[in-house]
Amino acid sequence: MKEKKAESILDNAKKMFGRYGLQKTSLDEIARMARVAKATIYNYFGSKDQVYLEVLRREIDDVIKRESAAVDKEVSPADKLRTFARAKFRHMKEAINILNLDREGIDRLLPKTAAIRDSLFEREVEIIRSILNRGVREGVFRVRDVLLAAQAIGYAMKGFELNWLVLESDKQIEDYLDGLNEIIFKGILVEKPVK
Repeated sequence: MKEKKAESILDNAKKMFGRYGLQKTSLDEIARMARVAKATIYNYFGSKDQVYLEVLRREIDDVIKRESAAVDKEVSPADKLRTFARAKFRHMKEAINILNLDREGIDRLLPKTAAIRDSLFEREVEIIRSILNRGVREGVFRVRDVLLAAQAIGYAMKGFELNWLVLESDKQIEDYLDGLNEIIFKGILVEKPVK
């Protein structure tokens, strides 16, 4: 019973925070939507900030789980990397509270959110790194510093997140990802200099 109440609180809080943001969402509203007393939320989580942080952690866990599941379906390292990029943007689009962190500058209001957001990046870099390591072992990728390459790819994707996910259509994001994949896989140098 206790677990069901906590789930209801978090599910409703996720919707409320996603719609109205951290500042405009009240515990009274969350309690009403979850059909629990406000005191129950305090008993389970301690504060609105703690509810928010737990919502973020769960969103991140869900994104990572979905990205990993998509990557695991592929066989070749190149397909795994392409699939990871597409899965990242597909599932981040649904992670509205994570996107709102960047849009609303919540890290200034609630500094702990920065560490949670950083954990998403670190976990995604680990997925990329494992793909690159496998590709290097199989002779598919030529990478001198796998961690650096994984971080560079991670930062490239992170840099595009907010603009692409908020301002662009799914078709445009696919086109951008195709261009990014071409740079990653083929580089920008020509084989022989053109004279």
